Amino acid sequence: MESIGVIDSGIVFRGSSSEPHFRDASHPSIAEWNDGELVVTLNIGQSRNHHGVRSYCCRSQDNGVSWTFPQKIFEPDESKHPVSTGIRMSKTPDDKLVGFVNLLNRTYPDAPTTNRKTGGTVEREHGIIRSMDGGRSWSNLELFQPPLDWKCFGEPSPVLPITSKRWLLPSLTRLNWDGECPFGLKSFVMISNDGGLTWPKAVDVFNLWAEKKVTWEQKQTKLSDGRLLAVTWVFDTHTKKNIPNHYTFSEDNGESYLPPRESPLKGQTCTPLALSGSHVLFVYRRLDKNGLWVQLAKIIGNEWIPITQTCLWGEHTEALAGKNDSSIQHQHNLQFGFPQLIQRSNGEIFVVFWGVEEGLSVIRWFRLKVSF
Repeated sequence: MESIGVIDSGIVFRGSSSEPHFRDASHPSIAEWNDGELVVTLNIGQSRNHHGVRSYCCRSQDNGVSWTFPQKIFEPDESKHPVSTGIRMSKTPDDKLVGFVNLLNRTYPDAPTTNRKTGGTVEREHGIIRSMDGGRSWSNLELFQPPLDWKCFGEPSPVLPITSKRWLLPSLTRLNWDGECPFGLKSFVMISNDGGLTWPKAVDVFNLWAEKKVTWEQKQTKLSDGRLLAVTWVFDTHTKKNIPNHYTFSEDNGESYLPPRESPLKGQTCTPLALSGSHVLFVYRRLDKNGLWVQLAKIIGNEWIPITQTCLWGEHTEALAGKNDSSIQHQHNLQFGFPQLIQRSNGEIFVVFWGVEEGLSVIRWFRLKVSF
C-alpha cells in the first residue's frame, strides 16, 4: 500500500514578539549529522526584508523535540556598506556541512530588497561557509565570483553535491533594481569541480523567458537511476498567474538538461526528494487549495506519475492572503514557504519550512513515513 504518514510535528524556532531581532525566521535548510543529530540553518531578523537579517544554526539530538537556541553562524563584513545575509545548507558525501551564503547590499537599509515597481532586486555577493562538526563551528566565509557576470540573482537552493568535489548550485537570474537583466529571467546551475572553491561554469536548466515566463525557486535531486531531476515554479508574466510546475532531467550530472516538460503538479516553491525505485517525494505550496502539501510520485522514463498526496499544514491558510498575483512584487506577503526535506538514516523523511502561526513566525518540522 503506497502511503504518506505523519509521525510527528514540532517547532524548530518561534519568533518573539518582545525581541525585535528574533521576530521573523525564514528559509530553513536541514541535514542529519552523525548519530542522528539534526541540524537546521535559518535566517532571522525583525522581518524578512530587514537589513539586520542574519544566518543562524540550531541542532536537535532528540528527533526534533527540542532544539538549541539559534547560534549565529557568522557576522558579515559591513566596512563598505550594510548587508543582510541568507544561507542555504546541505551535507556533502564526505560528511561536511556546506552553506551557500548571500550577502545582500543594504546601502539603503530602510529600502526593501525588492523594488515594488520594477520587480528588481538589490545586488549581492556570494560565498561558501563550511562546518566539520555538525554546525557547532564554521569556517571563514569564502567569497567567490559567479560564472555569470551579474550581481542580481534570485534566492538559490542548497548546494547539490554530486561527489565530494563536483557540486551544483541551482540558481536564477533576477532583474536589477532598475528592472534590467541582459540574460533574461532564467534558471541555471553553477558548477564547481573543486568542492566549492571556484564556480567557473553555468548551465541553463529552465529558460522560458522568450515566452515571458519566469521560473522561481528551481530545485534538484538525484534519482535512483542516476539522473538529475529539476523542478521549478513557473509564473506567466502575461497573465500574472502561476502555471503548472515544470520539470526536466540531466543525464550527465548537470552538464546539460533536456527540454522542460509541464508536470501534473500545480504548485509553487516545490522541493523534490528522490527515494528508491524511481519514487520521488514533492513538498509544495498548492495553487488550487490552501496549505503546504506533500505528493508521492514515480518517474517512469520521463513521465511524472502521481501516486498519492496529503496536506501537511495550513489547510485554512492562503499563501498570499487573498492575492492571486504572485509576481515578485507581491511575494513579500507570502505566509509560508521554502520547504526542505531529507531522508534520514532510519528511513524517515524530515521536512522543515517557514510559516506564520497565530501571528508569529515559525520554522516548523514534520516527520514522515512513506510506504510503497
